[in-house]
Amino acid sequence: MSAIVGLRAAVLAVLVLVVGCGLFEPRPPRPGGGGAVNCLVPNSPDLVMSNIRHQYRSLQGVTCYSSMIATGVVFHPDASDSIQALPDTVYAHWTRDIETRVATGLASEAKFDSTVIDSEYASPVISPDQRTQTRFFVYRLVARAPQAAPDTVFSGLADITFFQGGDAQWHITNWVDKRDASGARTWGYLRSRYRVGF
Repeated sequence: MSAIVGLRAAVLAVLVLVVGCGLFEPRPPRPGGGGAVNCLVPNSPDLVMSNIRHQYRSLQGVTCYSSMIATGVVFHPDASDSIQALPDTVYAHWTRDIETRVATGLASEAKFDSTVIDSEYASPVISPDQRTQTRFFVYRLVARAPQAAPDTVFSGLADITFFQGGDAQWHITNWVDKRDASGARTWGYLRSRYRVGF
């Protein structure tokens, strides 16, 4: 009987030691993220936009975001942004690879307080076969991005064209960025500040 009591006491002592060492305490997050990304299957343009709202600002979400950008995507900056960038041609040859690298740079360095892409300022244009849609969004991002300081609010209009592939998933094929009446810099401007060295 005393052997059983002694064994129980020893097991209890080991448990107290293990719990006291913090084995069962949550670990601090690793640099660069952690946690799973809930990337919705882009079976509609609305699901693509939902992924953008929730994944664009996250380093873990870059893969989700870039998976919805078509290989041959075309990005058109606001005309004034393009002119102001001259003689630099930062917006030239803006490919899916460039967009992915820019999104990675932003997610790594910027702190986003909000990404709002909710309202549409015009009715969608839908192709006769229903597989291409152009939607006209109003957006507003609040972000502290060192490369774009002192600006923290970026707003404008985004005319985004989606195409449904043979797998029934939708991808962005064309993105036209425009200024709005707020006087704030655009999302395109914010992107341009993170296309550095490539």
